[in-house]
Amino acid sequence: MQIGKKQINNKTTFFVAEEGQANLGDFGYALKMIDAASETGVDAIEFQLAYADDFYIKSHEGHKIYKEREFSEFELKELVKYSKDKNIELIVAPLSVKMIGVMAKYGCSAFNINASDLVTPDIIDEVVDTGLPFFLSLLFADENEIEWAIDRIFKKGSPDFALLLGQHTMGSGDHGLSVEHTNLGYINTLKNKYNIPVGFIDHTSEIWMPSCAVVAGADIITKHLAISRELKGPDWHVCLEPDEMKKAVEWVRSIKRSIFCVEKRIAPGENIDKSMMRRSIVSARPIKKGSIINREDICFKRPGSGIPANRERDALGKCSSTDIEIDQIIKLEYLEK
Repeated sequence: MQIGKKQINNKTTFFVAEEGQANLGDFGYALKMIDAASETGVDAIEFQLAYADDFYIKSHEGHKIYKEREFSEFELKELVKYSKDKNIELIVAPLSVKMIGVMAKYGCSAFNINASDLVTPDIIDEVVDTGLPFFLSLLFADENEIEWAIDRIFKKGSPDFALLLGQHTMGSGDHGLSVEHTNLGYINTLKNKYNIPVGFIDHTSEIWMPSCAVVAGADIITKHLAISRELKGPDWHVCLEPDEMKKAVEWVRSIKRSIFCVEKRIAPGENIDKSMMRRSIVSARPIKKGSIINREDICFKRPGSGIPANRERDALGKCSSTDIEIDQIIKLEYLEK
């Protein structure tokens, strides 16, 4: 699966910094979030974008909130350009149908169908029709709803999408998901069932949780980013600050490299430890020059800088070329060839 210049495959993990409407309609702050994300090493930043008239009924308080958060056409276009200038992909979670065509025209890299729209036919159809890659977020969805959405997508002939497992409990007053409820085992269930990439939306507050998800099989990670939790912006309880996000990304990259390595390798520095902690062939008693070395003449002790213990045949039956004191590491040069 290709998203912009980045590829999602079994060798890499696609890491998304979720902006999560931290900008609250302040375009300058949105650009600062792109700056912050670009410095953490993530592959992409995700913005939730909407036109209020296409999102809430006008009598609902949500309409007023999102009307104040709308960006101008110039600003929407600039979000894409600025992200590309910072070498990260821009992913749009469209909270209104009309936003989809606009952001596709302006060159966003991909879409993320928000969990709230997993059962919204118009959103799904419009995203698929753009031909761009996309994610389908599965938060608070049951299996019947997931199957309905995936079936609709497949019937429209779109194989270029991924699933994002996750949970969302902020509305219930539970600020930050408990690790035990992350349902990571379901990642491989989804991968085996649908044979498409599956990722994880992390709504815990833990910096190490993305790495756990990668170990569980996640191909994609999304994690909320905040310039500072002290600002107490949207979902601040589960956000990582830039330094923390950078560390989380580094851990994920390292874990992925480790998982992909399926042959036994000696780690850098391990041979030093090996020489200290393994045992060598050692004289169990004094050995005179010219003596034939037998099993009673040797034992095995640390350090491991001499003949390894499992190479005892290199010593047994050999003639000593020198006097060897008791409790001395036996070296090959002490033995006649």
